[in-house]
Amino acid sequence: MTTEPYRIRPAGPDDVAFLADVSLTATRTQGRLPADFDEAAWRTGFEEWSRDSIDDPTTELNVIELDGRRVGRLRISRTPEAVELNGVQIHPDAQNRGIGTAIITALQSEATARDVPLQLHVERDNPNARRLYDRLGFVKTGEDGAEDVMQWTKGTQLWNAEVARRYDTPGTGMFAPDVLGPTVDRLAELAGGGRALEFAIGTGRVAVPLSERGVPVSGIELSVAMIAELRTKAGETAIPVVTGDMSAARAAGEFSLVYLVFNTISNLLTQEEQVACFRNAARHLSPGGRFVIELWVPELRRLPPGTPATVGIAEPGYILLDTYDVLNQHVVSHHFHLGEGTQAELGRTPHRYIWPAELDLMAQLAGFTLESRHADWTGAAFTADSPSHISVYRLPDA
Repeated sequence: MTTEPYRIRPAGPDDVAFLADVSLTATRTQGRLPADFDEAAWRTGFEEWSRDSIDDPTTELNVIELDGRRVGRLRISRTPEAVELNGVQIHPDAQNRGIGTAIITALQSEATARDVPLQLHVERDNPNARRLYDRLGFVKTGEDGAEDVMQWTKGTQLWNAEVARRYDTPGTGMFAPDVLGPTVDRLAELAGGGRALEFAIGTGRVAVPLSERGVPVSGIELSVAMIAELRTKAGETAIPVVTGDMSAARAAGEFSLVYLVFNTISNLLTQEEQVACFRNAARHLSPGGRFVIELWVPELRRLPPGTPATVGIAEPGYILLDTYDVLNQHVVSHHFHLGEGTQAELGRTPHRYIWPAELDLMAQLAGFTLESRHADWTGAAFTADSPSHISVYRLPDA
């Protein structure tokens, strides 16, 4: 979808009637006005509220313009803890032109730059808005009357200090020797004596032992909390890390290997970001360099018709439940940590899943070809029943 040029400007007293008109028209077009709706009373109250918002220093009430004409309203609040989208409505004549998506994407960039979440409320009887927010990676975090509370976060909030502190599980899980050993062995082999760059380096689960094997390792990581945990194991000189988004941030120098492990490319929630990640890997690699991705195969064969979720793990103290949006290739992982009592702690991580064939096309767009694909780090054959894969992509030689 091509976004037409639009402009956002602060609302003034002369815009109050328009703001009421566009809100009323958009809501009426959606068929969401109640049968006993009193338009005159609503308009009086809405216009008074709009005037108060214009004068309120804690909020920002805007008019959206397209080709010099007013087409929408946008209200935003900013606090030290969050960017809050308090409302966006566009006249039906200007909808389906990508304006709403572009505005929200810009707010996501602002929230990322400030290291805070983007929050909003959406009415449960507004399915069009809900589909947009789902597509853009928002996750429901609560309810407020007739509205759902939703939040979008970029790594810095998902991977916060609390998560970073308990991320490492030495000797067990993904830190188990039979998991970590083959991973490091294979990556050291693929580095071929050159430098390696890890996208989303995290706490250094792979980078630290790979560095100890003599491979010079650098990293890119969005979460400052994860980097802080890494720094308890290795200093900046040993493993340099750039703070930033793996789809865009640049590390110094050239590398023979870029790698992305443990499904992390799925943390990028749009196809565009995932393609950008491939292109960013290509920018860092010398001719003939390799980009390695570890990724799970979507489990849709386990998803019966009409059932939106699968149970990934069910073990004492922990349950993993994945809910799928198959239209947009989104999945939210719900992590239930169970204590000794009746209460459970819930954490959520959103993902965009990728089929192997789609991953290969992303690689082609960035100039890579598929060199090999195996079911695991030991080189087991990849089959139709494999739950995950290790894919090695290579740039042409000079």
